[in-house]
Amino acid sequence: MQMKVGSTLILEHRNNQNEINRYRCKLAEIRDHMLLIDYPIDEKTGRTSLLLNGTNFMAVYLIDDHVFRFPTTLLHRSAGKVPLLAMSFSGEDQMQSIQRRNYVRVACNVDIAIHSTEGMFRPFTSLTSDLGGGGALVLLPDKCEGVHEDMMIRSWLSLPRASGSYYYLVIRSQVTRIFTDKRTNGQRASIQFLPDSEKERQPIIRYCFEKQLEARKKQIDLEMRRS
Repeated sequence: MQMKVGSTLILEHRNNQNEINRYRCKLAEIRDHMLLIDYPIDEKTGRTSLLLNGTNFMAVYLIDDHVFRFPTTLLHRSAGKVPLLAMSFSGEDQMQSIQRRNYVRVACNVDIAIHSTEGMFRPFTSLTSDLGGGGALVLLPDKCEGVHEDMMIRSWLSLPRASGSYYYLVIRSQVTRIFTDKRTNGQRASIQFLPDSEKERQPIIRYCFEKQLEARKKQIDLEMRRS
């Protein structure tokens, strides 16, 4: 594994109230025992945060289908045309692989629009019931006609961001299965994402990863309140 300039880091910091604050930043430069990053954005406010030298973080690095964690400390500001922060770095051999992802899916309701590549049905909007880097499970509207298995489609996704904005993407897909949900008696379609490049898949993987982090944070907070 080799870290790449321009990739995203997520910095996690536990405050005095034992709450985990998360910040997003870009990796600008890799040096011996040091990483230079742009000014982190607070995921709750969507704004640049003022962080103090000496603050300790747990950094989370996502590349392809791997997730790594490593401790880091804010060392100092780095002067230049573009202001950067210098973070301690013990080396890639000290990074801990916390999960090898095989497009893990998360239960979530994300807005999705389905379009036929051949014009076989009218486009329709719906929600996912789960989502992953490999595909999604989609709720089919009542009297949805023209959609069948093995059909090629385009999926338009609207992924919520922590800042309150949305990330929109279109990805080539295929309907792999249509079935009736025994619990709700509603129609469901399993779709597989077939992106032209793996880069197209990354926003979905990142969204699912962040949903897992969010669930983990809630679980930690719940355990702390019980203790």
